[in-house]
Amino acid sequence: MEESTSFFCNLGVLDSLSDDGVQEILNTYAQFSAATQALLNGIGRLSLRSEFVAHVQSLCKHGLESLILNHFLRSLQENFEINGASEFWRHFDAYENIAILNTSNLPHSEEEVREVLCKALEEISSKKKCQEEFLSILVHALQSSRYDLMEKGRQYDSETEVVRLFAKYQLLVSSVLMATLPRHFPGTIFH
Repeated sequence: MEESTSFFCNLGVLDSLSDDGVQEILNTYAQFSAATQALLNGIGRLSLRSEFVAHVQSLCKHGLESLILNHFLRSLQENFEINGASEFWRHFDAYENIAILNTSNLPHSEEEVREVLCKALEEISSKKKCQEEFLSILVHALQSSRYDLMEKGRQYDSETEVVRLFAKYQLLVSSVLMATLPRHFPGTIFH
């Protein structure tokens, strides 16, 4: 994933850390990773969200924002592939033979296909909305941690950064859907 100059990762700071400091970062990153997975897998109890934010802010204090972002976006992508795209396309498995048969005597009505499409779109939109809420939690945590940086002279444009992250997420969703598009799908919709 491409790096933005406003999201940085200063790995040189690790050289100045003690063994305890490195261990703290490793533990925090492991907890951040576990919290990310729990949030994305629907175990998003309220206390977990506050723990997630605390882990993000702790890692940001060590200059590891890009590591956080890369891990989180990769986790969103993997989760969307499994729980979003694959479930979306599974709705159309019953129509796989339409493209092969290429006949006017189709076993499924146009209305039935339209209903399945609407249901599939509702479900994937709900999944996407949920992931966008988690991305918003991450963005808020990153912005909160940046106030310290602003006092040290580092400026950033938070609105531009939010737009960039959500555009990146939208591209991720579109890419996953296109990469997982079944061969029979166009024949299902455009028969």
